[in-house]
Amino acid sequence: MLLTFSDSFSQKPVVIKASSKIADTKIGKELRKASWNIDPSIRPDVFDVRVPEEGLPVTFFTDQDSIRFDVKPGSYHEFVILMNAKDSALTAVKGILDVPRARFSENYKSSHSGKTFVEIPAMYELINVAFAITETGKKDNGLIMKSTPYYADVMKWFEQYSTEPVITALNKEVTDLNNSHGYKMDAYAFDFENGTIKPSAIYTRIGNSDENHLKPFIPGLQELATKSKFADFYKAHEQYYNALITSYRDSIGVPEMQKWLVKNFPSTKYDSFKIIFSPLVSSNQSATRFDYDGFKEAQAHVNFPFPRKGSTLSVSKEGSLVRDGTIVFTELNHAFINPESEKPEYAARIDKALSNLSIWNNPEKAAKYYNDAYSSFNEYMNWALVSLRYVDYAPEKDQPALIAATKNQMVNSRGFLKFAEFNQFLVNLYKNRKKGQVLADLYPEIVGWFEGNGR
Repeated sequence: MLLTFSDSFSQKPVVIKASSKIADTKIGKELRKASWNIDPSIRPDVFDVRVPEEGLPVTFFTDQDSIRFDVKPGSYHEFVILMNAKDSALTAVKGILDVPRARFSENYKSSHSGKTFVEIPAMYELINVAFAITETGKKDNGLIMKSTPYYADVMKWFEQYSTEPVITALNKEVTDLNNSHGYKMDAYAFDFENGTIKPSAIYTRIGNSDENHLKPFIPGLQELATKSKFADFYKAHEQYYNALITSYRDSIGVPEMQKWLVKNFPSTKYDSFKIIFSPLVSSNQSATRFDYDGFKEAQAHVNFPFPRKGSTLSVSKEGSLVRDGTIVFTELNHAFINPESEKPEYAARIDKALSNLSIWNNPEKAAKYYNDAYSSFNEYMNWALVSLRYVDYAPEKDQPALIAATKNQMVNSRGFLKFAEFNQFLVNLYKNRKKGQVLADLYPEIVGWFEGNGR
């Protein structure tokens, strides 16, 4: 049942039903899988939706029901989600005038079209320096890469500023690895020029949030940058940054990754790619996509593939270079596999096949971060594609060890319970595909495997 409303006010909120706490939303034509958590304790739980002046339809899909509103800037709609026929979650949709995440000028489009950029921006480095001197950043939690001489330089220069108000404020917000992404990514929506932080002429925010996470911290970060002479530190290390950028761009196969992804997902196209990183980033990677003004851009926010202590994997130099590209590959992947799984012919099937996540994800590991069918399916695909890349680009003698290491990480370290079986299935399917078939052509069989193994 789909209920539709265009009136902002009603005497009594409409009730829809649910048994799962996870709901999907659709804003205009954009379906966002598992994007809403139903919480009866928040009254009302308000969904702020950015819409253009003419408005957009906004739909909530529970596992039992759905409801749609015609939302315009300033409109407000309340409804109730009845959980398991007993707990009522008062929910509201509030329309906010949309400010696009990016505006791509004609000059930007002409100078970026068909190109890939690898960057360590000054503002991006400033926020990671700030993370490094927080109490959270000093812990062994995967937030900051600490095993390099560069980290020692950072701490020698900046640790004396760890009691600055902005560091105290960030420490309250960035409590672990998993809630740092938004702040880090949104730093790319600011420029640092001649010692001054300025809003980007292109971006207002980088992640898919309605607000720029870092905006409230900008005055404090400016004060930190001025007091610490951050501009001098950044300039003194430019040669080091440029060497890392050159290595990233030229050594680990980024052009081949893009060519491989474009070939295997022909219905998904981008005009430009950006790889944005800091030598301070350890294990917090993320990705995002933009589609504005007739221009599509994919960004990967990643670490640098420094050698990891304790690694016992022995492969050739060529195999090692392929392995070093894994993290950036897994973030570039999302720009292609996410749109593929969102297609109508697959989305509902994926939802149903992975409805019982306890079969697929260890509740103490994978399920903590991948708690819905859509994100879980994409992460299974994401890392299985790593194995396919090894098949196509790693020396044959190195492939068994590289693929086995991936399976061990995914099953034992990350808790994706059926990854080993799925990975073997996909590698065999890919190796035995028909002439002319690409990976996107195999999705009916891939989704079918999940449907047949969800028990």
